[in-house]
Amino acid sequence: MRRDKNSTMKWKQIDNKLKVMMKKARYQHVCRVSIVAEKIAQYYSLPVEKIKISALIHDCAKDYSLDVLRSLINKYQIKLNEVEENIPKIWHAYVGAEMAKEIFQIDDFEILEAIRYHSTASSKLSLLGKVVYIADKIEPNRRSAKMKNLWQMIWKDIDLTLLALLDQELKYLISKKLVVHPATIEARNKIMIDRRIFDNGKSRKI
Repeated sequence: MRRDKNSTMKWKQIDNKLKVMMKKARYQHVCRVSIVAEKIAQYYSLPVEKIKISALIHDCAKDYSLDVLRSLINKYQIKLNEVEENIPKIWHAYVGAEMAKEIFQIDDFEILEAIRYHSTASSKLSLLGKVVYIADKIEPNRRSAKMKNLWQMIWKDIDLTLLALLDQELKYLISKKLVVHPATIEARNKIMIDRRIFDNGKSRKI
């Protein structure tokens, strides 16, 4: 796919800023996520440049301390509900979406939503957002037998890959006795209902 000249310039500017903002390991992670997201986008004929930019920016606030994130939450007037107050692990996603607007001058709703929900997922996610969520979880440094299966699954069905990842995330959160964001459950339920998946993973007509 040929890149639009303006998009290429935007990509380079974003990349240069992130190199300065991020720790080396974090920058390498987002680059890997961006490469995976690009491959998925090309395979499914999705907007490659938008998905690459979303993937590259998604963790732009991840290296900040909780104190800094709290100050940025106040600065951007982000309203956290009681559940979100108790999941500091996801704060960087909300801050990152606001930073994408301010620092990277992103005004594309799909890109902003992909960044905002890359930690929790959401029933409102577009295909672009689903790809970023998946790419973040299966990038090459996350090695395991489960990831190998998901790598094979992604070329068959985006939603079922997302469902498998959400199931995996929920099992982990529950096993660690951590708070679960309702958006994660809602994202899972939407796929289950839309795809009519019931009875131990088998489809059932309603």
